[in-house]
Order: sequence, then C-alpha cells, then structure tokens
Amino acid sequence: MGEKGLLEKVFAPGSSIMIEYVDPWGLLKNCSTRVEDLEESYIILRVPYVKGHPERFHESQELTLRRLDSEQKEAYVTNVFVIDVRQGETPMLVCSKPKSINKTSLRRFSRFSVNMPFTYIYPKQAQERTGNIRDLSLGGCYALIDPGPELKEGTAMQLLIDIPGDGKKLSLRGRVLRIDELDEGDKGRIGIAVDYYQVTDEMLEKLYGYIFQLQLTHERISGPVPDLKDL
Repeated sequence: MGEKGLLEKVFAPGSSIMIEYVDPWGLLKNCSTRVEDLEESYIILRVPYVKGHPERFHESQELTLRRLDSEQKEAYVTNVFVIDVRQGETPMLVCSKPKSINKTSLRRFSRFSVNMPFTYIYPKQAQERTGNIRDLSLGGCYALIDPGPELKEGTAMQLLIDIPGDGKKLSLRGRVLRIDELDEGDKGRIGIAVDYYQVTDEMLEKLYGYIFQLQLTHERISGPVPDLKDL
C-alpha cells in the first residue's frame, strides 16, 4: 500500500485518534478526537472537549496525531499544523494534510512502574479475585496475585482496572505468559506477566491516555523516555 493509500486508511473520516499538543499555558496535553474529513489538501478534525469545554487552538499550532490499531498491534503517528479553527455548534480544526506516516509496534511502548489494585476473573467462574499491577504498558502488564490450581501459562483471565480519573473500570482480556515464584516477603503471592488480546481501539485510547500522563511524570523526573518518543 502506497503512502496515499495508507493515509486514507489510517485517517479515514470517522476514525478515532489521539492528538498531542502544547496548550496556551505551555503544558503538553493529549486528547481523543475524531477525523471529520480528509480532503485533497487538508485533514479536518473535531475540536476535542475537556471537562465539557472545547480546547483552545491557534493558527500554525503543531499537533501530533496518533492512531492506535488494536488488530495490527501498531501505532501510526504524524505531525500536522493548524490552518484554521472553524467555530460553530461543532468546532473544527482545519489542518495541513499529513505528508508521511510513521508506524511502530505497540509492544515497543515502555512499561511504567505502578501500584494499582485490580480485580480479575477466570473463564467460566463468577468469583472476582484481587491483585496488584506492578507495571503497565499498552501491550500487557505484570501483576501479583494469589496462586491457584487453575493458574498456568496460557490461562485466560478478564482484568478489571480502575484508570485514575476515568471513573469506570477498564475491562481487558489477558493471557498469562509467565509465572514467577516470589520471595517469602510477598505473602505467598506469585508474579504473572500478562499479554492483552481482543483489545479494542477505545480500550487502547484509555490506556494510552493514562500511560501518557505517566510518561510526562517520568520525563519531569528523569528526562525523556526514548521508546515513547519513537511511538
């Protein structure tokens, strides 16, 4: 597929995308929005709303557009510039049409250390169990849980994660890739490496938004994260 065909596929009208930008106060932010139209010379985006209000943009402002593809487990990224802000009932951003698109595997996305309680359910069982996620990425996570006879490599489970600030539990399907025996100080728990599967683009957007904030915190403390910059 040529560059033009890829562009029309990735940023087709109706596509859900993430945009990153610097707001009027100099803060790096990210929001979810949709592509309204893809014209010969322009790409038109809906102005994203934050806390019920449209975000403020200005002419010549640079935006980074990211499209997360759950089926191909890839992310597409390009940069555009705002040409005009169309006011109205649904404000629109008229931007320069992307000239090139880069892509990378979601599995290259950096993992971040967290300490997040979560619940999980094994297939055909109604009982919810609890554990703690110790690191998190777009491709999977590493968690501490209690051992059980149903747990082995390849075991499927449903993970219910509270994403801070979202207010709803994010439901993901995962498969156990590895099981680690831990020290006695971990109160009999074991460590599991989990790979997500059947993840939708909406799920990825929620994960990406949270991990993006983790990235910003990490950069303020220790500088840029190379893997995330490449994504």
